[in-house]
Amino acid sequence: MMLQWTQEQLALRERYAALGAQLAARTGQPEGFDRDGWRQLGDAGLWRLIVPANFGGAGTDWWAFTAALEGLASSIRTPELLLSVIAQAGLVRALVHYGSPAQQDKYFAAILRGDLSSTGIAEPGTGTDVRSIETRLTPEGDNYVLNGGKYNIAHAPVVDFMMIVSRANDEGAISLVLLDKDAPGLRIGKADDKLGNRNLPTGALHFDNVPVAASQILGKPGKGLQQLIDIISLGRLYYGLVASHLVTPFLADAMAYAKQRISFKDTIAEHQYVQRRLTDLKIGAERGRWLAYGALTQLMAGDREALLTCSAAKLVGAEDLINGAISLVKLYGSLGYHNNDISTLARNALGFASVGGTEEMHRKNIYNQLVRLSK
Repeated sequence: MMLQWTQEQLALRERYAALGAQLAARTGQPEGFDRDGWRQLGDAGLWRLIVPANFGGAGTDWWAFTAALEGLASSIRTPELLLSVIAQAGLVRALVHYGSPAQQDKYFAAILRGDLSSTGIAEPGTGTDVRSIETRLTPEGDNYVLNGGKYNIAHAPVVDFMMIVSRANDEGAISLVLLDKDAPGLRIGKADDKLGNRNLPTGALHFDNVPVAASQILGKPGKGLQQLIDIISLGRLYYGLVASHLVTPFLADAMAYAKQRISFKDTIAEHQYVQRRLTDLKIGAERGRWLAYGALTQLMAGDREALLTCSAAKLVGAEDLINGAISLVKLYGSLGYHNNDISTLARNALGFASVGGTEEMHRKNIYNQLVRLSK
């Protein structure tokens, strides 16, 4: 297990923390996907860290990427770009593990030039219950056609290419399909109007007899469920990791505020209930960080408990972030309820209740894993 960063990883962490602070300091940014920030991440070499060297990347490892992501999360203050990075990282893992040479050549090049991907799982009637999805991949000669729809899909309104989870037969076999945004029969819906995370556009995708060549299937047809579980497990632990670090600059601000805010003839930093709020923020951050490290260690090693720990990392990180953000609103009193960074954090934090799967879904997964491990 990773217990200490190397000097190279620390340098990466510090460099991306500086970039995150730079992105956070910008003013007057229009609402919507942060193209400029996305470009800066690419220019800084974020994707080269995990794209294999024979496809133009640096071919380092996921720990180097994790150090960069952690640095970025510790300073950027808003989660939208972080969530976009996590979504794209899942596609990189998918291509590394299951992509054909032609798929890797095409889509690694797209990622390195800054193209944006989507992963389409959720549907209106089933949510992220993959075994119950209705999007159907039907054989037609040597190829296929795709029909159905997805909703609440990150990047859908601005996507360049996507991986779509589809049902391959009536027995529930799953296939993963790679599509480009200009695929015939693909319709992209309007951006969703959300409470928070306004700069992470989500929306619907509709498939009306979309032609799919056999070469567009990722991995083995009908074996997509096992592949998908491996792909999205990485995202789950990363949701937990960034959730644990998002509060870092807010905790520093709150410490300074508590030392100068006077109440009952003393600074509020002297009040035990305020000290508890501040220490709980730090405890939650440390809990989420180390759980995410453990999950990544298990996932990279193929440990039999990795799926359970990845869900636990997401669940714990989300709960601590939501509770911490609401606690900060209370700490600042009426100021915390104004339209500012604190209230924005609270709105954005609530999105972690569903991004990457709901609490109920992760607890169900953890229980299922407990049952599996007990056998």
